[in-house]
Amino acid sequence: MKVKTAECLHMTPRWLACLVLALCCLYPPRITAQPGTTELKRTTVDIYVVNETLDKVFEQVEAATTFRFVYNPSEIAKSGKVTINKKNIPVEQVLKLLPAVLQYELRGRNLLITRKEPPPLNQASVLTGKVTDTNGNPLPGVYVMKKGLQPRIVTDPDGSFSIHADPGDTLRFSLPGFGEQEVPVERVNMLYVSLLAKYASLKEVVVIGYGTSSKEMLTTAVGTVSGDVLKERATTMNLMQGLAGKVAGVSVMMNSGKPGGNPIVKIRGTGSINAYNGPLYVVDGIVGADPLILDPNIVASVDVLKDAAASAIYGARGSNGVIVITTRKGTKSSPAISFRNTLSFGSLARKVKLMNAEEALEMFKREYEYLPGRTAPHLDASWQFPRKEELFNADGTPKYHTDWQKEASRLAVSHEHSLSLSAGKDGFSALVNLSYNDQQGILINSYSRQINGFINLGWDVTKWLHVQAVINSGAAKQNNVDINTFGLNAVRQIYEFLPFLPVRYADGTYSRKGDYPGAEDSENPVRLMREVKSVAGRTYTMGNLITTIRLNSKLHITAGLSGQTGATYNLYYSGRDIRGYSDTQQGVATRANGNSGSWTSEDYLTWNNQFGKHKVTAVAGASWYYFGNMSTQAGSEGFFDDFFSYNSLQTGLVPQRPQSGTSNTAMNSYYMRFNYDYDSRYLFGFSFRADGSSRFGANNVYGYFPSFSGAWRLSSEPFLRHVRSINDLKIRGSYGIVGNADIGDYVTQDRLRSGQVAFNGQAAPAVMLEALGNKNLKWEKAHQLNIGVDVSLLDNRIQFTGDVYNRVTKDLLYYRLMPATTGYEGVFDNIGSIRNRGVELSLVTNNIRRKQFSWNTSLIYSMNRSRVLELNGDIMYPWGGRIMEGRPLNEFYGYRRLGTWGTAEAPEAAAYGKKPGDVKYADGNNNKVKDANDRTVLGNGMPGFEASLSNTFTYKNFSLLVDVQTIYGHSLANFTRMLMENAAPTTNSYRNLLNAWTPQQQGGMNPALRLPQDGLDNEMDSYYIEKGTFLRIRNIALAYRLKEDWLARYHIKSAAISVSAENYFLFTKYKGYDPEASSFDGDFNQGVDMYQYPKAKTLAFTLNVTF
Repeated sequence: MKVKTAECLHMTPRWLACLVLALCCLYPPRITAQPGTTELKRTTVDIYVVNETLDKVFEQVEAATTFRFVYNPSEIAKSGKVTINKKNIPVEQVLKLLPAVLQYELRGRNLLITRKEPPPLNQASVLTGKVTDTNGNPLPGVYVMKKGLQPRIVTDPDGSFSIHADPGDTLRFSLPGFGEQEVPVERVNMLYVSLLAKYASLKEVVVIGYGTSSKEMLTTAVGTVSGDVLKERATTMNLMQGLAGKVAGVSVMMNSGKPGGNPIVKIRGTGSINAYNGPLYVVDGIVGADPLILDPNIVASVDVLKDAAASAIYGARGSNGVIVITTRKGTKSSPAISFRNTLSFGSLARKVKLMNAEEALEMFKREYEYLPGRTAPHLDASWQFPRKEELFNADGTPKYHTDWQKEASRLAVSHEHSLSLSAGKDGFSALVNLSYNDQQGILINSYSRQINGFINLGWDVTKWLHVQAVINSGAAKQNNVDINTFGLNAVRQIYEFLPFLPVRYADGTYSRKGDYPGAEDSENPVRLMREVKSVAGRTYTMGNLITTIRLNSKLHITAGLSGQTGATYNLYYSGRDIRGYSDTQQGVATRANGNSGSWTSEDYLTWNNQFGKHKVTAVAGASWYYFGNMSTQAGSEGFFDDFFSYNSLQTGLVPQRPQSGTSNTAMNSYYMRFNYDYDSRYLFGFSFRADGSSRFGANNVYGYFPSFSGAWRLSSEPFLRHVRSINDLKIRGSYGIVGNADIGDYVTQDRLRSGQVAFNGQAAPAVMLEALGNKNLKWEKAHQLNIGVDVSLLDNRIQFTGDVYNRVTKDLLYYRLMPATTGYEGVFDNIGSIRNRGVELSLVTNNIRRKQFSWNTSLIYSMNRSRVLELNGDIMYPWGGRIMEGRPLNEFYGYRRLGTWGTAEAPEAAAYGKKPGDVKYADGNNNKVKDANDRTVLGNGMPGFEASLSNTFTYKNFSLLVDVQTIYGHSLANFTRMLMENAAPTTNSYRNLLNAWTPQQQGGMNPALRLPQDGLDNEMDSYYIEKGTFLRIRNIALAYRLKEDWLARYHIKSAAISVSAENYFLFTKYKGYDPEASSFDGDFNQGVDMYQYPKAKTLAFTLNVTF
């Protein structure tokens, strides 16, 4: 067994170590090669270290050669960390990459490493040096300047430079496309500096389950986004919104434009029917954290574990993929204070084409003309009704022309502030962040406010003990536009309220739709937004304490304890004079509260070892998890005054029945992961997890989830190793099984509910069976196969990743309906399977990298196809959605509209029970009857593909970002248009209703305008299934970084100003507000638009300053 000299030095007596160091000082060391050192030139090694101390470099040299290093560990520790990626590099060249403060001398087979003590620099002496990238290639055009002083110089074509500098000065190195670096000047005459490229590097560290890996050594499908990229797109404090279009296979849908809205995030499609389909979030080791409470400014990176082999170590909780979020940590250098302020202005992105006052009255006129002897109320002189003279001129023309989309919306002014303090010293680091966000909604009286505090502490207590503590706490509050009730829906009234009615009459009274006879009676939207109170809020805290014990250089123990608590409230009040379900409620108030808490304990061992060309990493651990929550709700009706609102429920004369509940769940898990690397060529990974959940019965408490992965790095093979244009070429494959237990608590047990029964002629309380439990319920399991390729070319300037996958979910957790005669509604059972297949492509290019100009491009493409392989009967939804065995998910199913029956077709129409002017449907079986057999597939709510294109340009201190997104090939069910057109002429509607059938205007798609009692075809048919394809320029951002020499006068390290335009350009044929909107959060309700809160276009101004 080989024993490293460096390690022996730790174990020798102190006097012997001192003797060795004294001998080193007796002989003048020389850096240049000497006679007898030709073997240093001849012997080559492969070095790969990322931000590691020098002893890691020495270990790799010793493992591949017969040379041994002798050094003082404390001196090596002072020399900082290095990043080297070199193949077949002579040992002599490795030694030349040492920091300039070190020197070496060859004594036999031993390399003595000591610290140089040259003569001190004279004042204003010349310091020379060289700047390279992490691969050792010289970098020309790098700006070099003394911090806070002019002038700055530029490196020569070979990367060299000369500058006047004194000990204690700090030099700053910067180059577009590379990260900035500050280097203190010590008592040396030569300085070597290595800059890290900003564009993706193969050595980029990726966070995986319970560990990290370099990008080039991954065997699984993992996508990464840096925190800087997310901040460029963060116009609000919604972290996940910034992830949209940045990782192939990850779908981020902003279903609503309401402030504080939550995006729907899915990884590789929908894999379950009744269980949760969203990913697991892990924040700094806190499993199951809520990412929406994080300020995007504190995020360092986001890693997305997409395939089963990557996420299987998280077991059932990672069944739909895992999103690992790593926050920034405090620096161990001088303190830094930074703040970010954003001021934004939002407005309605686009309007829908509704009828104006004259057009709406024309619709009413035509509706009454359709019935013989009838005249519209505003044209009938004998038809008197209140406010007729106030609304109409003598000739029936309107006096008011109200644009309700304009009246109900506003210019929303929002502001966000983020203040951070980063500091550290002597092994201790701290990052403290305080942020506040006030986001106004574009609909009046809607807003979202959030305040958040974050602390990240790190402490190297000893050389073998490290402690990391994270805590995040805050509060949020939203004032919502009421969209919870069907008729009393403020957004619905924006569409439907009559445009010839005013917001207020001259006497200050709000108008009502019923002010016009025959119209559907409801409040106008402005009044609903101003007077109906709908407030939601929450407080939250999450924290984590991680202790790492380094038993030796190979074996670590990590113990973590995390917890989360939260409290929510929902308050609602509709005033006495506001019409709701009836006019007798006289005010309605409700209050709902919830409290939840969870804790997780994670303890695991990590073992790393390298012997020769073999490298092994192993992780083994155990996890314990508990979650519990409580909720209460109460309400009341019949208030004598609006003063009390929702603050005094007992004031209401008619109390609603109160409700309360509690539930809890627990999980115990054991896991392991093993990774093997041979010569950076052949990679293998294996993981296994056993989860035990309280949600399953005694027969199936535990689920077992293994995974296998492997990769072949062809670029490390001898036949490609010397091809300089290929930095990486890797083929990988994986297979794994993950589970799903997100079905709610107690579904395996018989459940009771309270109620009332008649007893002796009076209502009496009772307890009855509500649902039947299934003690044999099993884990839902997804089997996933993934094959991928990673290619990096031309010094990593072209990077391509491609993946194909096949994911089959078996034993679906499905709520099966039961016959009514059983007395039960249904029972959870394992029935059916779903398959998802897809392709993911990612291309990142560094197109131009010049002295003052750079251009980077990122192209993302994702395609997913889903199919139901097995199901116990079809599932139908009221908006035309259907799930059917053998068919894709999210299909729209119904009747195909051919047009309208003409007068010449009256006999044929009569055979179907129709008349001219009615809707004409396709008769699928030609039986002259409209029945269920005539229904067919009308479209699919799932996209054909999603793609995004991002370009970043930098010129001197300017940068420009342009993000473009497209979703192609999906359909949308415009439920809004269906309801409006079928309710007309009792409400306003889309302008296309003017094309409705008349004897003089036949052949269109819209039927004749008739009163509802005359019969309407209010089917969700093909006419309302619209194409949802769109192209959106999601974000255009221009930034300017202020000159550092000017900032230094004011003791400012850096400052930048930017302006961004978000959601300003949308190209689509969809008739609604936005083709990305969906009114429901359910996995099979996507693509259904029913009176959704419209999206905003936003112009934002941002200032970033660091002291």
